[in-house]
Amino acid sequence: MSDDRVYSSVDPTDPGFIACPFPTYERLRAETPVSYVPHGRGFWFVTRHDLVLQVVSDPKTFSSDVRSLAFDEFPPALLQQMAEISRAGVQNVPTLLTADPPVHTRNRRLVSRAFTPRAAKEHEPFMRGVCRELLSKFVPGSTVDFVHDFAVPLPVRVIAEALAVPADRADDFKRWSDAAVALIGSKLSDEEVLRSLREGNELGAFVIEQIQHRRSNPGGDLLSTLTHARLSDDETADLAGDAARQLSDGEIYSIIRQVLVAGNETTTNLLTQMMVRFANEPQWWELMRSDPSVIPAVVEESLRMITPSAVNQRITTRDVELGGVTIPAGENVLVIYLSADHDERVFPEPERFDPTRPNLAEHLAFGRGIHFCVGASLARLEVRVALEELTRAIGSFELADPRHEEWNSTFSLRALRRLPLRVTS
Repeated sequence: MSDDRVYSSVDPTDPGFIACPFPTYERLRAETPVSYVPHGRGFWFVTRHDLVLQVVSDPKTFSSDVRSLAFDEFPPALLQQMAEISRAGVQNVPTLLTADPPVHTRNRRLVSRAFTPRAAKEHEPFMRGVCRELLSKFVPGSTVDFVHDFAVPLPVRVIAEALAVPADRADDFKRWSDAAVALIGSKLSDEEVLRSLREGNELGAFVIEQIQHRRSNPGGDLLSTLTHARLSDDETADLAGDAARQLSDGEIYSIIRQVLVAGNETTTNLLTQMMVRFANEPQWWELMRSDPSVIPAVVEESLRMITPSAVNQRITTRDVELGGVTIPAGENVLVIYLSADHDERVFPEPERFDPTRPNLAEHLAFGRGIHFCVGASLARLEVRVALEELTRAIGSFELADPRHEEWNSTFSLRALRRLPLRVTS
């Protein structure tokens, strides 16, 4: 088969692109919505809303069993060191985000029991208590770093509470979460890659210790639910005959690792970038303060504009035509949710913040299809509660440093490193 791939000159690791990818995505949607980016391991970018939906709706052709989410192609010597470190830790087996049916189907049925809307609602009093505690230092005249003082500790403490682990491990949770994110869409030094894997081993050892404790001391927490969840005969009837009824330790570790990223980094990044928007367009802050009933719609429009989990990976199982381009079998494909959520064909004037959009439900911030985010209810609740408490506590605020935009190094999970805010009333 001839190679007729359409190449793109985009460098996703370029700091300028990470800081503002929107003009580039707009150009790609218009000119080459399916294009090959030769950086790192080489990936196909899919940037248009309809084409992203086509990919995520066809798991047989676009597999999620990608094994590695790393962007870089590692040299042999580094790969050997990585393998040695990985062998010393808990094996990260495919689950949920990195699995296809029937494995994914089984995992989803077991994990969904821990993420029902009712289960999420049980955490609301704790969320409000944490918000109010953190906001006690947000007094008129004060200057705070919103990232450090609110956006990071809130989701970390909520996850720690959901897992029923000691609150003094919150800093470890943040460190482990950062390590998991580091390999996704970033260009790292060899030592950074190895450090990320070592910290993954630390997380694995911690999770296994917690699982062993829950086996004999079950509670009502997320880890206990995952440890003791068991499929019935009816729930395994359409699966392989030898499908295990319960999750293995390795599967639970993999799920917890994904929960740390999905429930920690994404919430931090969403809240932080929302506050930049409200500082620049204070009319939305004033509207939420005067009419809190608009907050759910504000959350949905923020999810669309920010799309904190901006990218997801697939691998083709066969040659496939997409958007007039043939992608060969065995190729890495990146669905760019952030670009799809700014597709002017679906969302007119996509760079305009508008919580009254009639089609907000079409955003892809939580994915779509079989891999729709299992924790979406918890995430929506956490951000809604945060906005309710923030607007209740703060009358007005402004950016304390116009040069606040120091972005991290990954285009997949774009994040501001800091956000100095001055509380004015």
